[in-house]
Amino acid sequence: MFFKKKKLNTTEQGRIVVTESGNACADYNRLKDNILFMNASGDKKVIQIESSLSHECKTTVACNLAASLGFTEKKVIVVDLDFRRPRVHRAFGISKDNGIAEYMLGNCTKEQVIKKDVCKNVDVLTRGGDIHNSSLVLVSEKFKNLIQELRDEYDYVILDCAPVLLVSDYIHVSKVSDAVLFLVAYGQTTKSQVADAIKELRNNDVNIMGTVFTMYDRKKDKNYGLYYYKNRYYKYYDTYSGSYVDSEKEKLEEEKYEESIASKKD
Repeated sequence: MFFKKKKLNTTEQGRIVVTESGNACADYNRLKDNILFMNASGDKKVIQIESSLSHECKTTVACNLAASLGFTEKKVIVVDLDFRRPRVHRAFGISKDNGIAEYMLGNCTKEQVIKKDVCKNVDVLTRGGDIHNSSLVLVSEKFKNLIQELRDEYDYVILDCAPVLLVSDYIHVSKVSDAVLFLVAYGQTTKSQVADAIKELRNNDVNIMGTVFTMYDRKKDKNYGLYYYKNRYYKYYDTYSGSYVDSEKEKLEEEKYEESIASKKD
C-alpha cells in the first residue's frame, strides 16, 4: 500500500486523522479493509507494527489503523512497546502515566493501566514510566500472559514496536504476535536498510503479512532519496547503552507535551 505525503487534519496534540464523520484519510480506510480481508479466518488478531528505522510513521499508522478498525465496530487496543521512544500517548492526546511499567512492577492492575475509549472502540496501553531493560519485560511470563488476556478480550491488538535495525525487541514481541505489518518510508529508508530489516525478520521466522509504503510524494518520484526529514528531529544509535536517543529538542518537546496534559487535568 502507498500512503501519500499530505497535510493532515490532526488533533491539537496528536496525529489521529480518522474520524467517524467521514473525514477519514482514505489510505487508512484502505489499510483497514486490507487487514480485515487478510484476517478473514480470524487468526491474525495481534498485529506487530514494524519499520527499519525511526520516523517512518509507525506510531501514526498504528493508531490510525486502530481508530479505523474501531469505527467498523471492532474492539481494539493499541499497546506502546516502543519503550525507548513511546509516542502512542501523544497520538491520542493523553498522558503516558500508569502503563506497562507500573503493571510489570505490580503497582497497578491491568484494569488500572488500560486507558478506555480514547477513540471509538479503541483502548490504549501506554508505556508508563521508564523501562531500561526491555528484554526483561518482553520475555517475562507476566508480559506473555498480558498479551494473551488482551487477545481474548479484543478483536485486534495493535503493537507499536521499536524499529528493527535499532534494537532487537522485535524478536521477543514476534513470539506473542500473529503477524507483522512492515513500514517503509519514501525518501528516508534505503533499499539496503529495508533488505537488512526483512532479513532480520525472516531469520527469526516472523510472519510478514504486508508492507505499507509511507510518506509517498509523487512530485519527488524522479528524485527518490530527497531528505523529507531534513528539518525534523534527529536520532542516533547509542552503542553503549543499546538504545536510540532523542535529541535535546525532542526531549524538551516531550516535557512540554506532558506539562500541557498535566495542566488540563488541573
